[in-house]
Amino acid sequence: MAISARDGVVDKRAFLGGVFLISFAMLIFQIVQTRILSVIAWYYLAFFAISVAMLGMTVGAVLVYLRGDRLQAGGLAPALSDHALAFAISMPVSMLVQLSLITSQAVSLVTLVAWSLLLTAMAAPYVFAGVAVSLALTRSSFQIGQVYAADLLGAALGCVSVVLILNFLDAPSAIVLAGAIAGLSSFCFARAASPAGRERLRARSRYLRPTFVVAALLALTLAGTVSPVRIRPILVKDNVDHGLFGGFERWNSYSRVIAGVPISRSIPLWGPSPALPTDRLIDQIPLNIDGRAGTDMFHYDGTLESIDFLRFDLVNLAYNLPGIHKAAIIGVGGGRDLLAAHLFGVSEIVGVELNPIFIDLHTREPLYKDFSNLTALPNLRLFVDDARSWFASTHEKFDLIQMSMIDTWAATGAGAFSLSENGLYTLQGWRAFIRTLNDGGILTVSRWYNPGDVNESGRMIALAIAALWDAGVADARPHLFVAHAKNIATLVLSKSPLTTSQIATLRAEVRRLGFDVLLAPDEPPRSELLAAMVASKNLAALNDAAGSQFLDLTVPTDDRPFFFNQLRFSKIPEAARMAISGQSGLGLGVVRGNLLASGALVLILFISIAAVICTILLPLRGVTRNRSIPLIAVGSAYFSLIGIGFMLAEIGLLQYFSVYLGHPIYSLSVCLFSLILATGLGSLASERLSIASPRAMLIWGLLVGCYLFGLQAYLTSAFAATTGRELSVRIAVSLGIVMPLGFLLGFAFPTGMKLVEAVDPQPTPWFWGINGATGVLASVLAVMLSMAFGIRVTLSVAAVCYLCLIPAGLSLIAMDRRKEATAQRPDRSGARELAQERD
Repeated sequence: MAISARDGVVDKRAFLGGVFLISFAMLIFQIVQTRILSVIAWYYLAFFAISVAMLGMTVGAVLVYLRGDRLQAGGLAPALSDHALAFAISMPVSMLVQLSLITSQAVSLVTLVAWSLLLTAMAAPYVFAGVAVSLALTRSSFQIGQVYAADLLGAALGCVSVVLILNFLDAPSAIVLAGAIAGLSSFCFARAASPAGRERLRARSRYLRPTFVVAALLALTLAGTVSPVRIRPILVKDNVDHGLFGGFERWNSYSRVIAGVPISRSIPLWGPSPALPTDRLIDQIPLNIDGRAGTDMFHYDGTLESIDFLRFDLVNLAYNLPGIHKAAIIGVGGGRDLLAAHLFGVSEIVGVELNPIFIDLHTREPLYKDFSNLTALPNLRLFVDDARSWFASTHEKFDLIQMSMIDTWAATGAGAFSLSENGLYTLQGWRAFIRTLNDGGILTVSRWYNPGDVNESGRMIALAIAALWDAGVADARPHLFVAHAKNIATLVLSKSPLTTSQIATLRAEVRRLGFDVLLAPDEPPRSELLAAMVASKNLAALNDAAGSQFLDLTVPTDDRPFFFNQLRFSKIPEAARMAISGQSGLGLGVVRGNLLASGALVLILFISIAAVICTILLPLRGVTRNRSIPLIAVGSAYFSLIGIGFMLAEIGLLQYFSVYLGHPIYSLSVCLFSLILATGLGSLASERLSIASPRAMLIWGLLVGCYLFGLQAYLTSAFAATTGRELSVRIAVSLGIVMPLGFLLGFAFPTGMKLVEAVDPQPTPWFWGINGATGVLASVLAVMLSMAFGIRVTLSVAAVCYLCLIPAGLSLIAMDRRKEATAQRPDRSGARELAQERD
């Protein structure tokens, strides 16, 4: 469709296609960055990618305001093409810099510099994209609704495409592909230019044209999928990534899994018995998940003798009980728990694994399939699904459910602010597991144990007590048996009270293998903490006992699902002093990792504050000079509340839906898709459904506040009713919950802009910058609030922010009406002078 336009854009379809493609590429880049950060750093940095994206886009919009005429001096379409091309090139460059940086969590000036460089490298592509999108939205002659619709559609589809892309490409190759897509947007913008604009582009881009860039990036994407030498990070979670030769590496939306080649070495067990032969070597393959988590695949040659060493592992203690004929294993991994069930004579075995890569290793990859030989186990069934959802939906009953060390070291070390395993360690999660046990069924769970201090194991025991109460058990103690090795504790939870013979069997096996009993029905608990916990009569008393320690051992729920985050914010200074003094007890990962993660949050907050001041607030400070102080104050409050409230709502929903959907990548894709689309629709609807009147502002603010306050209640009900349904149903439920909220939130920003522009258009860029700046900072605040007080509190604070918009909005409406009244009031002094002249 060719049209004549004063801005030099003559092809509307090409122009809208360019807007669509650049937004599509931008959201792919943003979500894939969270996957890369999860490998090279820690899982909680998913929020950091969102924060950086908002920062870069805001800086791009500021540049358009300050230098818009200079940026498009050669025409709008050439400017769009140039910035889209810069975005295309900068994405893979940014990724290479990101993979080259050593972002340690050590306390030093170098760490500050490294994280600042990481933020700069990650934000740079968004600046180019922000310039292009802002120019397209504000400087073209096309209807803003059409341009905005193309932008929203591209962003929304970019969110949902990531899961599919990562099933075929590794994360670095996916970013290169996003660069190629952005290169196509540059090509579209060039096609949309007038003939004169195209000539300028050709003259300026003789050697660097979109077609060349796209071809090069597509070739690099293809090379990354077939070449054994891939784009790899230098450092992965503080360890040098030496690469892999002769093994297996695959990325997907869940993780990066590396499988080595078969080696012969000593037996690696979670809780090894002192009676384990130390001189025996076995064939095994090391497996690595996201750089830090490790497990092993053992060779099973079809004989029990090849795997009989598993009898010496504490995590398999419960298999010694009689009557276990059908078992379910949560987390297949390298297959050791499946082999253990077979070793102990379980006749029917079910394995539930979230990550399909592990199932492929055991069933499709010839080397690993023949090595583990799991397919030779009789009556074995494997399911690829989130374990919590699978157990909530199944009608099967089991004699034993085993969950041994299901986490990643990245989770325990960093507090797991958002991670799929969080949903496996909540009261609601264990409700699903216990429901599927036979009357005398056993749930056995193994976690880290610190000698002399139950720490993480104590939280597991508190969760077990609460789960038994939830199942209708009045006294939990007769149902619990806990033994520990050096650094591992294994819980045996029986749905029915443990019989005398069962307790005797467990005790005999503990003695034979050289373990110790931590908690048993027939003897007092080994610690005052455990005694207080088992003596508790209700959840409040249990949490009081569990919360009285240095670490937070209270029962995790879906509202506060951070099982691995046990260091309270109030205890950070004390923990830091303990770490500096070298006090023992901080080296077991949990406390030390929580401390480092909390320190990283503070560091990121500091860097973000410096970044928004230097790149947003200081450049825009001039627009507030000699303007109305009341307008600046009220307008700044209004747009700050929007930035904080929206980000708190977004992060809170991301954390809730990570538990519900089974993995943060699904939550990120679904929530961003629905929020972007629905907020955009709300913004467009605000053109016709104005809330720029006191009554409308009051009704809208109350709707948003009540929706956010009531979100917890109907989230709980919806999750309870649909957790066991297939993923497509849960995604549909998520969309149904998030989109109405997003639609309502979409009214806030355009309404505020119209009101301040009606009073004085000069400071509007300041308010735009305030909104972006507070949104960047609120992402860190949201994570801290959820960790400390729960996701419910995060959403409640978001609700308060939007309720506070009511008085701020009413003040802006009053200013607007006073200006209108002043403009319409007749000039009485002039009339008097005219009357005097007539006299």
